[in-house]
Amino acid sequence: MAQIFSYFALLALGLPFVSALAFTGAVGFGSIATGGTTPFVVTSLADSGTGTFRDAVSVSGRNITFAVSGYVVLASPVSLSSSLTINGQTAPSPGIGLMGREISASGKTNIIIRNLRMRQGNLDTDTGKSAFNMGTASNVILDHCSVEYGVFDSVDAVGAVNITVSNSIIALPIGQQFGAHLETGPATWYRNLWVSAHNRQPLTKANTQYINNVVYNYQAAYTVADTGGLFSHDLIGNYFIAGPSTTSASDDYFQMNANQKVFASGNFLDSNKNGVLDGAAANTVGSAVVSTAPWNSGSTGLATLTAAQAFTSVLASAGAAPRDSVDAFVVASVQSLGTSGAIITNQASTGLANNGYGTL
Repeated sequence: MAQIFSYFALLALGLPFVSALAFTGAVGFGSIATGGTTPFVVTSLADSGTGTFRDAVSVSGRNITFAVSGYVVLASPVSLSSSLTINGQTAPSPGIGLMGREISASGKTNIIIRNLRMRQGNLDTDTGKSAFNMGTASNVILDHCSVEYGVFDSVDAVGAVNITVSNSIIALPIGQQFGAHLETGPATWYRNLWVSAHNRQPLTKANTQYINNVVYNYQAAYTVADTGGLFSHDLIGNYFIAGPSTTSASDDYFQMNANQKVFASGNFLDSNKNGVLDGAAANTVGSAVVSTAPWNSGSTGLATLTAAQAFTSVLASAGAAPRDSVDAFVVASVQSLGTSGAIITNQASTGLANNGYGTL
């Protein structure tokens, strides 16, 4: 019965048949990720050595759980292996986080990451690195993750294939101050909270589902950068909300040229920064060609919330659980609805403990 359910669920999303979803409730193109099956328990918060996170991800095929909670302070980037499942939700309260360096899935495949905090920040002196890098990777899903203080990008997915980022917080990038950069695809961005980035929320040069996201305090939000590539975009039930750093609220859709085909429905823009959620419909997308139906047959089925409902749901549940001081700070700025928030260059400027990283 489970296989039959998965078959029809994947058909509805236009995805190839696999025997099971990445996990119950997984959606979109990354939901075909198979992850790992060999149990491995992280027992140490040290940067390296037996029982550490670095040790756990060094071998393909592992299904990783956590017997410890707190931050792992990384002295160098961590490279993931293929076929991994990282179950951050298994960590004791207050959960697990990685800080100070890039986590890379570059060139790897079949990776499932859930409930993990990835916070790069200025502890990383390499300005060419991102908080999470999945360039040229395939079959990757991030769900209920918190990605903050990215230096080059928060999420780098250039050349990535079959990607889902869902129910996650992508916020407060420093350095380039960019959210995410995706090329190749296809990709699904679902019920994410994007906060206080200059641009790339995301930059997507790919066939894309962008459904029930909330974007706050942007300078440019959904972007294709006037690419010469021919791509299709399903933009449904998203809420764009201007904040103190927003210089042009009309840049909710940025550099969307006539090479793009866009199905836009149920999107809202709150541009007045008055502390009240009172946006208006925003479904005119630059000079893109208007599509009368989604390019992907599963997009309508994913869009179960209105933009207003997405605002409530995403603010309540996005990011790693339990919600820590960094995510609480991010969410509070969004709740101000235009009166609070800033695009930053240093995580310490948040005023949070532990040089801005917060304390787990």
